[in-house]
Amino acid sequence: MFAEKGVFGATIEEICDQAGFTRGAVYSTFSDKDDLLQAVIEREQKALLDRITASLDTVDSEVATAPSLDAAVATILNRILRSLPIERQFILIATELELHAVRRPELAAAFISGNRVFRARLADAIVDAMGRIDREPTVDPLQIVDAVLAIGERSFRMAMINGENGDPYRLAESVLPPLVVALSRPRLTSPA
Repeated sequence: MFAEKGVFGATIEEICDQAGFTRGAVYSTFSDKDDLLQAVIEREQKALLDRITASLDTVDSEVATAPSLDAAVATILNRILRSLPIERQFILIATELELHAVRRPELAAAFISGNRVFRARLADAIVDAMGRIDREPTVDPLQIVDAVLAIGERSFRMAMINGENGDPYRLAESVLPPLVVALSRPRLTSPA
């Protein structure tokens, strides 16, 4: 409902109907719609991070046999990007959540807090994956995360707008590997 009607447009009644719960059941768990929204954000971010982490956990053999640094970095980034759902609902809800935080600054703290945790875990996963190819970031890893997410989301949105002919990975696959290579260097210290 949040994806289809927006956070403001989706009513508690519609959410209850969609979920098959009564208002009382929803309000026995959540204080209001914003509390419910926060729970949805946390659940979806955890599921997404679990998919990304699981995908990166099995990347070693691919990066070990990659013919070049660019190919190894592309493999890591492709694993991340292909862990993200390329679905209309995912794109809509991600965009809607950001818009909601902008529209309602008093509620942005909850969004920012959850987003901070999500970005930190993704940054850890990227740093770990880069360490597997003996690279380390030259910038704050959160900046790399922001670039990966921004370019990936833009790539996905443009593919959805372009319909069947849109390649959801085209922009991300052409821009992100050289960007991440440029924002990294050979690891200066050996892992502990």
